[in-house]
Amino acid sequence: MTFSDDLRRLALGFHPETGEALDPDSVAQKPETIRLLFILSEELAEKAERKGTEGRRKLSPEERIEKNLAEGRPARSNLPWEEEERGALLKGHAGGETPPQLAARFQRSVLAIVAQLEKAGVMDAGEAAVWR
Repeated sequence: MTFSDDLRRLALGFHPETGEALDPDSVAQKPETIRLLFILSEELAEKAERKGTEGRRKLSPEERIEKNLAEGRPARSNLPWEEEERGALLKGHAGGETPPQLAARFQRSVLAIVAQLEKAGVMDAGEAAVWR
C-alpha cells in the first residue's frame, strides 16, 4: 500500500494500519479534513503515476551526455563501453597513459577507467587502489 492509499483510507474513516473505524469525534472526521485528505491522496496518486511513466523513461545517449554535463560528471558517465573504446583504452594504458589522462580522453571518470583496466586484467587491485 502507498501513502496515497493510507490517506484515502483515513479520509474514508478508517485507521490506515489497523482498518478500525475512527472515532466520529476525531479531527480526521471533520468535513474540511476529509476533503483535504482526498485531495492529497489524489495528488500523490497522480504524481506517482506521472513519475512512473515519465521518470522511468530511458535516456538516449545524447540526453545522458547532456544530463551528465549539467550535473558535473564526465560526459560519457553511465554509458556502456564499446569494444573499440576498450581496445583504445588498453592500447593507451600499455602506451603509458595514466588513468587521469585516459579519463580525460574517454570522457569517463578515473574510477570507470580503473574498473575497465582491472576487468581487463591489466591492472591489479593494489595498483587500482592508488587511483580510487
